[in-house]
Amino acid sequence: MPIVDSHAHLGPCRVFDLNVTESELIKAMDRYEVEAAVVQPFPGAPDARKIHNEIAELAKKHPGRIFGLASISPHRPKEEYVAEVERCVKDLCFVGVKMHTIGHAVSPLSQDGETVFATAERLKVPVMVHTGPGVPFALPSLCIPKAKAHPNVPVILAHAGFGVFTAEAIVAAQECSNVFLETSWVSGLDVRPLIDNFGADRVMLGTDLPGNVPLEIEKHKHIGLSQQDLDKVLGGTAIKVYGLKI
Repeated sequence: MPIVDSHAHLGPCRVFDLNVTESELIKAMDRYEVEAAVVQPFPGAPDARKIHNEIAELAKKHPGRIFGLASISPHRPKEEYVAEVERCVKDLCFVGVKMHTIGHAVSPLSQDGETVFATAERLKVPVMVHTGPGVPFALPSLCIPKAKAHPNVPVILAHAGFGVFTAEAIVAAQECSNVFLETSWVSGLDVRPLIDNFGADRVMLGTDLPGNVPLEIEKHKHIGLSQQDLDKVLGGTAIKVYGLKI
């Protein structure tokens, strides 16, 4: 089973003072044998639409390896937000949408948060939601009402609560069968209970940053998983949830 990074970024970020170049992204993927990555702009991208276009061009250069995830502030005028996400999914073949609770200062329970879920449901794509740092908006429990209101939308909890709120991520996944857990920044000790509770079919590798790639892969290899479960967490779950064609 190929390794798939379900959570990667491209471009600059004025919120977290980060920048990931095309070269850094592809170099890390090649070095650590990551077959494919789901790539999104940072929440602090000066021009998210521009980065969406760059991700689409990168996908053309690396067919079957790069898949886009739309990420734009839902606090923009509703028609503008919906139009950009539609463009990404319908025209650029992106595979999902991101709600960055801290970077965009948006609560899943807000009206603008509902726009994200409703748009994803109409376009039949998953929603990834940042969880962990940035409470209260980033609390995993805030996704429970939306996951229940949109049962056909896969809801991916980015960072699975980031360790400190991983217990909440477990509760959210217990309450909602359409909740999936992405494990970047979560310790191996916290990852294993996610798999034990919900099975490897609901847990997926994410790295967030190129420098995290080897650490995130290796931690899953040393927590006593069967080869079948390891294959799912490192790639199979993301392929299924996002509908990737690799």
